[in-house]
Amino acid sequence: MSPEPNHRKKDEEILDSLNGIRRAKAPAFFYTRLRARMEKELEMAGGGGTVGRLLTKPVLALTIAAIILLLNITAISQMWKQDRLPPADNNGQQIVMTGYSMDTYPVYDETPVEP
Repeated sequence: MSPEPNHRKKDEEILDSLNGIRRAKAPAFFYTRLRARMEKELEMAGGGGTVGRLLTKPVLALTIAAIILLLNITAISQMWKQDRLPPADNNGQQIVMTGYSMDTYPVYDETPVEP
């Protein structure tokens, strides 16, 4: 089966249209302007100037995260120690603690209602 002459003519027209193609050229100073725009965006993204650039360094960021984690662990351990220690002032605190009972009262133990 050979292609029809009409299809062959269309194929030739398409191929002939590619004969005059040349490589596209960038406008003058395109790369210079592009580089300047990219550098400007990088400066704007930093936001904090030297502080922003310092925080983007992995070593410094991990060190700060480790310090914050250490402070959190220290605070939690101090809170645990305070909960385990007996109250220092037994006079005032014991009175307040006895005033607020944490006991639960079952609902069914109250006075029965007779029919």
